[in-house]
Amino acid sequence: MKITKIECIPVQFKYKMPHHMGAGTIPASEPVIVKIHTDEGITGIAEAGHTSLGYIGEGQDSLMAIINEWFAPRLLLGADPMNIEKLTTQMDRMTKHNNQAITAIDFALHDLVGKKLGVPVYQLLGGLSNPRIPLGTVITFASPDVVAEKAIRIKKAGFKSIKLKVSAGDTARDIENIKAVREVVGDDFRLGMDANGGWDYYQALDALKKMEKYNLFMFEQPLPYWDIEGMARLRQKVGTPICADEATTELSHLLQIIEKRAADVFFLKVARVGGLCKSQKWVAIAKAANIPVMCGCLTGSGFECAAQAHFIAGTEWMGHIEHENTGPLTLHDCFDTVSKPITDDLAKKLPRIENGYLYPPDGPGLGMELNEEIVQKLITPGKKPTVVEYKKG
Repeated sequence: MKITKIECIPVQFKYKMPHHMGAGTIPASEPVIVKIHTDEGITGIAEAGHTSLGYIGEGQDSLMAIINEWFAPRLLLGADPMNIEKLTTQMDRMTKHNNQAITAIDFALHDLVGKKLGVPVYQLLGGLSNPRIPLGTVITFASPDVVAEKAIRIKKAGFKSIKLKVSAGDTARDIENIKAVREVVGDDFRLGMDANGGWDYYQALDALKKMEKYNLFMFEQPLPYWDIEGMARLRQKVGTPICADEATTELSHLLQIIEKRAADVFFLKVARVGGLCKSQKWVAIAKAANIPVMCGCLTGSGFECAAQAHFIAGTEWMGHIEHENTGPLTLHDCFDTVSKPITDDLAKKLPRIENGYLYPPDGPGLGMELNEEIVQKLITPGKKPTVVEYKKG
């Protein structure tokens, strides 16, 4: 079997509700759909979540360019798609800081191989270790009454934890939000917060000391991704467990954090680290240090959600904590995918999320079918799909 053609389709999802983070408001999710065609008529289809020049350093244009101008002509076209590990490792060596592009290819290759063999992707990753995945979810920054009201609904919907996003630097307002949510969810519910690396050391130290009475189960990435030394100092001075997210992109970053004793929890976004193959190595390092791993998302469609669901389901170490693989819920502003039909996603049928649990799809490959009619409606304004094909000789 050989790869004969690769398509890239840029799409844009407008959020049903505004998505507020410390760095500002994100109006839409902008993934790139990747289709890998073969000479046997089998096609792998995937997307790797929202592209962001500010967060990951990859936008739709750059992701499509590295695939069309580098990975496809130099490596992928004419290659055997069954050799996923070989291809993803070679892509990783061929370029720098293009993990999300590698992930899109990695996801599509896994979808393709699963379809070829007639098995779900989790079988390619070691089998089914975690058939029912407990979920936590995120509340973006808003006023105390708004976040408290949403927290009540989240708890009622069966989620196991809530993580609040911080404001744009006003830690007093962040403390007010934590207090408001703790009062409505009770002392026994798991509550956390995420600064996305937006605080300096003193801000973090002062705020986390004041938040200790609210018993957070973790505080995610309080300091910039590069300040591992600061994370280690902070961890020694506060009682709240520290979670490393943006600081953990490469495998070597995990080793540094472990050596510096800078985190109690690791936060994985599969698209940020380079796909399923690389994430298996990533989690193995965390497991060797006995550090639990929570998996988030890049607010992709049912396709990104499905790929990560297969990873969580097929990786035993991921069964030790809840996860935030909830991109479709954020996109469509809902708490499950079963009570009300969702007809405007890239996937015709979304992975099952119900009562605070996610279930991996059991069809071949990712188990997703692309909603071609919706795709045509969502193509990013001003951008066009691309196609690169294999040419013999």
